[in-house]
Amino acid sequence: MTVDDVVEAIFRRLCLRQRHQGVGAAMSLTELQIGLGVTEEQLGDAVKTARISDDLFVTFTATDRLTLGPSWRARCKAQERPVR
Repeated sequence: MTVDDVVEAIFRRLCLRQRHQGVGAAMSLTELQIGLGVTEEQLGDAVKTARISDDLFVTFTATDRLTLGPSWRARCKAQERPVR
């Protein structure tokens, strides 16, 4: 799995979490690692890539959990809408 694959998988997982728990829903790094089936190094590289993007794809909460960044929350909501 490439870094980009893991970044995309993180987005999908956080997006699903947001759909079920609402805006600001977060996941721990351990939850993501186990859920995605990646190594700690792969996850670390992906999180680093996601955090240095211009629009802050992911952010850390006060309890060291990842949540979608503001612009990515809107992208997640856009994906929820059915395509016509």
